[in-house]
Amino acid sequence: MKTRLPHWLKMVLLMLAPLSAQAFSVDQGAIHDTSGRAVQLRGVNWFGFETADHIVHGLWARNWKDMIAQIKAVGFNAVRIPICPATLAGAEVNSVNAALNPDLTGKNSLQVLDAVLGEFDRQGLYILLDHHRLDCNGEITELWYNPTYPESQWINDLAFMAGRYKNLPHFIGIDLKNEPHGAATWGLGNPATDWNSAAEKAARAVLNAAPETLIFVEGIQDNPTCSGPVNHWWGGNLEPLACTPLTIPANRLVLSPHVYGPDVYNQPYFNAADFPKNLPAIWDAHFGQFRAAGYAIAIGETGGRYGHGGDPKDRIWQDALIDFLIQRDIQHLFYWSWNPNSGDTGGILQDDWKSVWPDKIDLLNRLWGGTSTPAACADDVDNDGDGLTDYPSDPGCSAANDHDESNLVPPSGLNLPAKLTISSDWGVGYCADATVVNTTTATGKWNTSFTVQGRINNLWNAVYAQSGDQVTASGAGWNDILAPGATARFGFCADRPKPQAACSDGLDNDGDGRIDYPADRGCNSATDSDETDPARGGVTASLSLRSDWGSGYCADVAVSNPTAQPVEWQVNLTVDGRIDNLWNAVYTQTGTTLTARGLDWNRLAPANGKVQFGFCAQR
Repeated sequence: MKTRLPHWLKMVLLMLAPLSAQAFSVDQGAIHDTSGRAVQLRGVNWFGFETADHIVHGLWARNWKDMIAQIKAVGFNAVRIPICPATLAGAEVNSVNAALNPDLTGKNSLQVLDAVLGEFDRQGLYILLDHHRLDCNGEITELWYNPTYPESQWINDLAFMAGRYKNLPHFIGIDLKNEPHGAATWGLGNPATDWNSAAEKAARAVLNAAPETLIFVEGIQDNPTCSGPVNHWWGGNLEPLACTPLTIPANRLVLSPHVYGPDVYNQPYFNAADFPKNLPAIWDAHFGQFRAAGYAIAIGETGGRYGHGGDPKDRIWQDALIDFLIQRDIQHLFYWSWNPNSGDTGGILQDDWKSVWPDKIDLLNRLWGGTSTPAACADDVDNDGDGLTDYPSDPGCSAANDHDESNLVPPSGLNLPAKLTISSDWGVGYCADATVVNTTTATGKWNTSFTVQGRINNLWNAVYAQSGDQVTASGAGWNDILAPGATARFGFCADRPKPQAACSDGLDNDGDGRIDYPADRGCNSATDSDETDPARGGVTASLSLRSDWGSGYCADVAVSNPTAQPVEWQVNLTVDGRIDNLWNAVYTQTGTTLTARGLDWNRLAPANGKVQFGFCAQR
């Protein structure tokens, strides 16, 4: 009998294989693969592995493979993954919805990192690892070491990553340290603070472990020599390179500055009378001059809300940056971020963790010439999992530009049942998760039908139509193909028909022995939807952190009613920072005091029971 290895074990064996599967190099500012073809990094940052969750964020709301497929589908071909040391040590992961991500259950952070990078590689996405934080619970440090994390451990961790993932064909390189700033210097001859000499030392260790890895080096912030007076971003000042070049092999070196706009910090030059015409000269000084000198430049971080909240000037700023990059032929860029929970920038994804901001995609496509990922039948990936790859080998490919590698049987697609699970219910409405499993032996586009209560008002990860209580749904383009045994997941929220008012429904809704208007004193009229006569107060509130990434955090609040009667609740809490998102309550914030009360459907804390709400805040 032939034994089939699980996918995660295959990936580990591949990582430990003795020969590198791909080699990248730099020549005259261009990045090339083994075949000599130019590689354009159309990248996005997906953070979370560098936080106390030790896992990419959003897996409380989505399936991890679905998100990777969506990253590819919207046009990205590269991902920058920030990490912290404890993630490499196999820490416990947090904030994962096990029902949506059952294949991650029981895995530690390193095992999950292996799986995630393996799936990026399988789907043909280039991988850049970023040593982002020394302390997974702390801030970004000025230097690459601190009293509890010595330089030697930093170098060891970089070499560990390079050696572990060097055999993934799409592993392209390592960003040595995120955003050196403050005390960090360049070319002063001080080994304790000179970022250039530390980067050279780290590069030697990385290249010794994985000789064909690309080394991404960021700038610093300010420097007493060889640096202009105009404010620099953390990691954004490469000016001292003109005086003190890096002794890193030129065919391995990629400069990776960070540059942001008004949404992140309102630099003085954003208020200049000639804004944004003043920006190109500043960018040329900070990093652009080195593209003309023959260096490869990949913007490691940039982004902002682009008019979706934030500073109105940020959209003007981002448009100007893209114009500048096009003019200077700087095509490699990693946008910050895929995640919507970046407080000052937002993300490519909207707050529902499903929908993308199409204007941000259009902006990036203007830099990248409107390019997109290769068609499924020409991308060197077995997209449908049938063991055959691309045209003409895969019978599902009618031509090299065919975007569907599947050989559909039957031609009309796969009619599969959907399993619905209620995820939340507030009486007048509810949300549900849906799972479709391909139990057939054919690979194809899936569709399903099911019955619902009420009217759907929002559905994600699928295309749908509703007639009465009947709903039909099919894949959303990036998840429409299912191989045998594969699963598609989508979800929806719906409004139920408005129920009869509590004060005219003939029921003793609050259990006080009195029914309806005017017999029940809790009824103001027959149309009153609340039969209870509550006495506000008597409740307590307790707060617990859900996640914390240093500059911000999310928390859950439990409101407890210790009395024997339902209570209309309102609580006051002292919070750290400014709340930017709160759910399941109405709130105001004055200074550090949060005042919250219930919505229509949860304004009563049940007798001897609890009501919950949550929020995210920026420190």
